[in-house]
Amino acid sequence: MKGSIVPALIALALAGCAAGPQAQPKISYYDLGPAAATANNRVVASLRSIDVFAPSWLDSSALQYRLAYQGSQRRQNYAESRWVAPPAELVGHALKKRMLSGETRGACRLRIDMDEFAHVFDAADSSRAVIEARVQLLSPGGELLARRAVTAGRPAASADARGGVAALAGAVEDFAATLRGWLGGLDRETRPGLNITDRCRGN
Repeated sequence: MKGSIVPALIALALAGCAAGPQAQPKISYYDLGPAAATANNRVVASLRSIDVFAPSWLDSSALQYRLAYQGSQRRQNYAESRWVAPPAELVGHALKKRMLSGETRGACRLRIDMDEFAHVFDAADSSRAVIEARVQLLSPGGELLARRAVTAGRPAASADARGGVAALAGAVEDFAATLRGWLGGLDRETRPGLNITDRCRGN
């Protein structure tokens, strides 16, 4: 009996060696690409900083998508694709490159709370990027000067991670443009005492 067990164990060991280690999937890492050159208005120049925050489910490098046509409550991750950093960090860096110059003399702060940053499939062959956020303009002392909800999105050219990344990068450009337009219009508001450029002026 003992003699028959030994050859069987040797055969199993050899089979394991032949199979070798399991090949690990190759992960692709993405960022939002280079910043497009833009001209800022005087209210944007009144900013000291831009701070972006996100809920816990967006606080990772996972590249997330939803199959809205199967169930809007289910959030999934691409298995072989990642962001190089969590979305809040990527968006914050992108907005600072587009909206804060090295000569900023302002003192106000822009706070952005992201609610969504995902590749959403409305059908198997139709998808889009979705960014949703709540934005607040805060005075040097922390007083709320203005706020609004912002939604940005672009259709994806392909139903995969690469298509989702490209669409989200484009949506960030649209998001930045919306913020510049909103901030630029604040001094034209009729509410008394708004006067953003004076209230955001640094020392």
